[in-house]
Amino acid sequence: MKKGYDNFKVAIFFTIRDVEQAADNREMLEEKLSFVEKHLNCNKVYLETYRGNHLIEKEKILRLKKFFADRGYRTSGAITTVVYGNWEFRSYCYTNQEHLEELRKVLQFTAGIFDEIILDDFYFTNCKCESCIKAKGDRTWSQFRTALLQEVSEKIVMKTAKEVNPKVNMIIKYPNWYDDYQSTGYNLEDEPKTFDTIYTGTETRNPAYTQQNLQRYISYFLLRYLENVKPGKNGGGWFDTFDCLYNMGSYAEQAYLTMFAKSREVTLFCAGLLTTRGSIFVPLAGYVFAQVDKFLGKLGQPVGVPCYKPYHSKGENYLHGYIGMMGIPLEPMAEFPSSGRGPLFLTESAAQDDRIVEKIKERLREGKKVIITSGLLRELQGRGIEEIAEVRYTDKKVAVREFAYPMYECSFGQYYQGSQEVLIPQIEFSTNDTWQVIVGFRENRSFPILLEAKYAKGSLYILTIPDNPGDLYNLPEGVLNKLRQIFTTDLDVGIEGSANIGLFLYDNRTFIVESFLPYFSDVKVVLNQPGLVLTDLVSGEQIVGNTLGEQTIFTLKLEPTTYRVFQYA
Repeated sequence: MKKGYDNFKVAIFFTIRDVEQAADNREMLEEKLSFVEKHLNCNKVYLETYRGNHLIEKEKILRLKKFFADRGYRTSGAITTVVYGNWEFRSYCYTNQEHLEELRKVLQFTAGIFDEIILDDFYFTNCKCESCIKAKGDRTWSQFRTALLQEVSEKIVMKTAKEVNPKVNMIIKYPNWYDDYQSTGYNLEDEPKTFDTIYTGTETRNPAYTQQNLQRYISYFLLRYLENVKPGKNGGGWFDTFDCLYNMGSYAEQAYLTMFAKSREVTLFCAGLLTTRGSIFVPLAGYVFAQVDKFLGKLGQPVGVPCYKPYHSKGENYLHGYIGMMGIPLEPMAEFPSSGRGPLFLTESAAQDDRIVEKIKERLREGKKVIITSGLLRELQGRGIEEIAEVRYTDKKVAVREFAYPMYECSFGQYYQGSQEVLIPQIEFSTNDTWQVIVGFRENRSFPILLEAKYAKGSLYILTIPDNPGDLYNLPEGVLNKLRQIFTTDLDVGIEGSANIGLFLYDNRTFIVESFLPYFSDVKVVLNQPGLVLTDLVSGEQIVGNTLGEQTIFTLKLEPTTYRVFQYA
């Protein structure tokens, strides 16, 4: 049987409970493996040796490793550092010497069996015991924990594993809650230099009714972010079945968005959940993988609007997912980009960079555009942003439903009604020094949605973010189209239409447009060259557009929660 796909590999994660059940019941294991192989071209398994104070018996893990190796599967080890089981979210205390000795013992055991080990994303600390409080001292919890986990990573995890097995490939898997890494000790600046490989949690599940509020675009965005943190060494994307049982589309989306981001490997968590009686997840994943594998090799490297999110930063948490769901393609990075097409996009998290105002100025002097959010404006007041534009974030709020752009004489050229009111912060600006590109209205007054301030040869744009970022989806199509135009002005492809349409761009004149909507929708694809033709890379259909000036425009009707893949020439 074929192991893997042409453009990516697939692995299944076995928790320690899965491992023990499989090792103790050969007949059940063969039955479940037969079910998996019927639907998936899987070539690897991660076998967990430790979770919740429980270490697997060596004979059992060796027996299962041999079982899979004999059938052509790669086998890797896995460790989950929770104290009393998965659902209590009780982490290790890394100032507790008993916990550290336990970790050494687990690493020695696992590295003696496997040449590759992944640390599940419970490798963090939320401990606030008296020992941790004393060790923290005057530092913030983020400062203390990132330093502590880095020391543990170097002196215990890597040192112990490499002493036992010098060739072991040590992988750290990062969770999906990227804006809060530093709060629990994940050190994205230093750990990727310490570990051999990193891995990405691309779970989004249900964006509306789960406690994380991660928008579906994050399955793509986060893998791209971590790829740029450790280029070529982001091992893959990992997602699970949780909160997907009554919304199978969300499970499928996690799969193909992970692959749209060019994941090298996809890990499915976990064997027990995937192979329960009547499970639909394995056949669904197999179908998605087979379909995406047909065209993934025809796509180049992902590109998009450069988006800078510094290490250890937070602010306007998880806003990037909302922006991506507006049809604005982002290419995120943890270091300030020295080049890149399109405007630079900065959210409040960029305030973590002490030199961010100077870096903005440098980019503007080069004649480029920078788009910042109202949250970042608030954080930069008093830090020099006033030298670029006398614009001020206030503590006043206003609910707007009517919008307009562009400026026309002393008023505006086009007016739009939103589906409902949107609550926004009021931004004050200097008339005729800063210009309103898009406004919202309340009784007898307009309020900026997008401002433009000229500086040197460039332009600084300030985007007002609603108090509830989900209200971005309630902006009228005309307003969304203008925002997209500003963001993608220097890119080759843009779209027009409602919110919840995604755009994914690649560097070889290919792109994907996806509807996240539960109903049929029309979307216009705007190519910034005249006389171009689209070729559907799945069906082979060729589509001729309408040339308007220097653009070619195509109108597509998308089925609910589907995507289409194109090349243009």
